[in-house]
Amino acid sequence: MGKKGRSGQAAIEYVLALATLLIVVSIMGYFVTAAHKSAHRSEALVSQDCP
Repeated sequence: MGKKGRSGQAAIEYVLALATLLIVVSIMGYFVTAAHKSAHRSEALVSQDCP
């Protein structure tokens, strides 16, 4: 494997790391949104029951 093969491998590794990071950030954003919606629903239910 020459220098070109290694630089190609490094580029693939950078792309995979970037894709993994984007996936993790997207999943975390989804969980934060779901938790926010759940908290809002719980708050609405509690405020409806106890004025």
